[in-house]
Amino acid sequence: VADALVGVAFCATVAWLDLLAGETVAVLESLGAAAGLSSAVLGVTALAWGNCVGDLVADTVVARAGNPQMAVASVFNSPVFSQAMALGLPVAAYTWRRGPLGVDLDPQAALSFAVLACSLLLTSLVAARNDYALPRSHAFSLFAVYGVYMAASVAFELLPPTYPT
Repeated sequence: VADALVGVAFCATVAWLDLLAGETVAVLESLGAAAGLSSAVLGVTALAWGNCVGDLVADTVVARAGNPQMAVASVFNSPVFSQAMALGLPVAAYTWRRGPLGVDLDPQAALSFAVLACSLLLTSLVAARNDYALPRSHAFSLFAVYGVYMAASVAFELLPPTYPT
């Protein structure tokens, strides 16, 4: 009986979290629309921050508990899992029924891909150069990369596109 109650409690927790996440996104979208922000800017700011807070807290706790390798592995494997499952499953389901999924790669998405690739490459190079130990200075480099990324993301949104004539 206790195992059944644990299963029911788990399902109820998932349902409540899904409900709260949906309402939070709706509130953020409403506030963004009222402020004149697009969903792209909300996606790279508030929604992205909300999506990673749980990982940030968990990875910090794991690292402080004396398992820094586990925390670093989680940092890199969480996005891999997200890409493989949270993106892979819906794309597979869509393409199974409707064929190839066309995606417009707007400047915001291209910037995100480029910054992610550069950040991963930079981290890999710094780790390899330092006998696979990441120095504190690299953390500040990553903060700077993220700051430039945020500024460029907002600039892409606020500045009108220019097309060659």
